Amino acid sequence: MSEQHETYDRITTVIFDMDGTLIEHTWQLTTICEALFARFADKLAPLTADEFFDCYWDKSYDMWHMMVDQVIDGNTAAQYAYANTLRALGHDPGLAGPMLDYWVELVLQEAVPFDDTYDVLKAIRQKYTTGILTNGYIHLQRQKIEKYGFAACVDFTIISEESGYHKPDRRVFEHALALAGRPAPEEVLFVGDNLDTDISGALGAGLVPVLIDTKDRAEPPEGVLEISTLAELLQLLKVESVDRNLRSEASSDAERSRI
Repeated sequence: MSEQHETYDRITTVIFDMDGTLIEHTWQLTTICEALFARFADKLAPLTADEFFDCYWDKSYDMWHMMVDQVIDGNTAAQYAYANTLRALGHDPGLAGPMLDYWVELVLQEAVPFDDTYDVLKAIRQKYTTGILTNGYIHLQRQKIEKYGFAACVDFTIISEESGYHKPDRRVFEHALALAGRPAPEEVLFVGDNLDTDISGALGAGLVPVLIDTKDRAEPPEGVLEISTLAELLQLLKVESVDRNLRSEASSDAERSRI
């Protein structure tokens, strides 16, 4: 335990993942898909939602990797995932733009910051350099950052498409370190909810990972700290919350985690 405390005492920088870490997705993916299809169902008849999305996810996967390989930009990739699906199913690819726009609108409705997000960001920034590193397309992720004012809450933000590399690639973590002023990797705490992209990626880049698991669904690798709320970081990093009630809740959560 003392060795673990020494690790956190060396921290100078805290970088956060965004989706599932700072932002909670309040709808199931199936709910978003159903709402999207319902908007365009009359134009897609007699196609069913299942038929559409069975085709769409394969096309979306292909387009994502074309963006990853830097063949096309993210906005084009996202739009052509719809266009290629519509063509394959014998429908008007001209619906691709409106469908993508409505998908973004739905995601921006259902994705909201956790209750403690702003307080934790504000408190930690008083003592540490802070940033956000998120995988995704610029056109969607930047809208989330702008909608919730995250750029004003941290010292830097970076979307994987902007970097040209994507978690768990160590190069996107190195890009984030450069934006943070080039601290040593072992001085950087990375907080994320995904075992593969966030935790394994941070470990591979030499950062100190913390798994946030708000639904108790994952088992972290040995030696990786797991928290259930962002507020638990306050005690870990020895910073005071601007909200005393939140500070009290964080202490209680931390006590329970040791029982």
